[in-house]
Amino acid sequence: MRSKLIVGFLIPLLACTLTGCASGSGELSHRSNSAPTTEARLWDDVHTLTTKFPNRNATDRDELAKAGGWIANQFVAMGLQVDLAPTPALPLSDRPQDMNIIAEIPGTTNPDEIIVLGAHYDTEVNTPGADDNASGVAVMLELARRFANNPQPRTIRFIAFANEENSNSADAAGRGQSNGMGSLTTALSSKMKGEHIIAMLSLEMLGYFSDEPNSQSYPFPPEMGEQLGMTLPTTANFIAIVGRTNDTPLIAKLAQSMSEAGTISVVAAPLPPMITAIYRSDHANYWMQGYPAAMITDTSEYRNPHYHKPGDSIDTLDFERMAACAVSLEAAVRSLTSTH
Repeated sequence: MRSKLIVGFLIPLLACTLTGCASGSGELSHRSNSAPTTEARLWDDVHTLTTKFPNRNATDRDELAKAGGWIANQFVAMGLQVDLAPTPALPLSDRPQDMNIIAEIPGTTNPDEIIVLGAHYDTEVNTPGADDNASGVAVMLELARRFANNPQPRTIRFIAFANEENSNSADAAGRGQSNGMGSLTTALSSKMKGEHIIAMLSLEMLGYFSDEPNSQSYPFPPEMGEQLGMTLPTTANFIAIVGRTNDTPLIAKLAQSMSEAGTISVVAAPLPPMITAIYRSDHANYWMQGYPAAMITDTSEYRNPHYHKPGDSIDTLDFERMAACAVSLEAAVRSLTSTH
């Protein structure tokens, strides 16, 4: 089933890419005559997603599929094998199934132990979704480039998820799971296969930063952070690692390796599950299947005034800090994939 989907889905889109209809490389050629930097690659990927596929959401399934095809082609260009995993068809719906885009780098010594790096590629309706979540997809693609020819002891699985936004109904706890979410499909599949997922990292909005005082807020009163033993910054110039308190070992490991990279400020935030805001992305579906997971984020609406608005555009992002985040995440993935 998957191999047939790959052939039918990728060939026309590969042709499209080769003719330039879904590429931002022309923009990059104007920016630099030398090999592109990390910052330039991130800019190029965000630019492509936001200008070529600005309506990649529930109202334009064709454009969403084309965005997925473009992402698949990026993995193929890195020499990675790509699987297209369909999300479940919704009842009484004649729309085509949406696709999760999956690429893997098999582990060299422990291939059955898996690190999942995921980012949703769909957007909220009426927004180009530069921060939410082209930024996360761009950083995921950058990490794939860095590891494509450098396999690690454990397997690294990259997944571009469909339908994190507008995925029908959320449950009563406000935790955002629904049968339409692409990440629910992949988490359930891993559980059914008995896969050994060491950690799942959801890359959710990684591009908006501010050095203005009091530019950072939280989904709980400041005194709660103090009660939990955390010193939480009020300036939005850091990346947060968010998870449940029982994910504290994973969060601590990520925070240590990302901080040691020395490229960007990192805040570890293991929070009690009563704070339902921590469930609002694809990692929560892995929690529900018993896997350790964390969300790596710029904290979305708790700092970004353009969240889910038409103003979520590329010119609001800080690509220097996004590049720094990618470097720190490379260090984190190396620490997770190590068997020592």
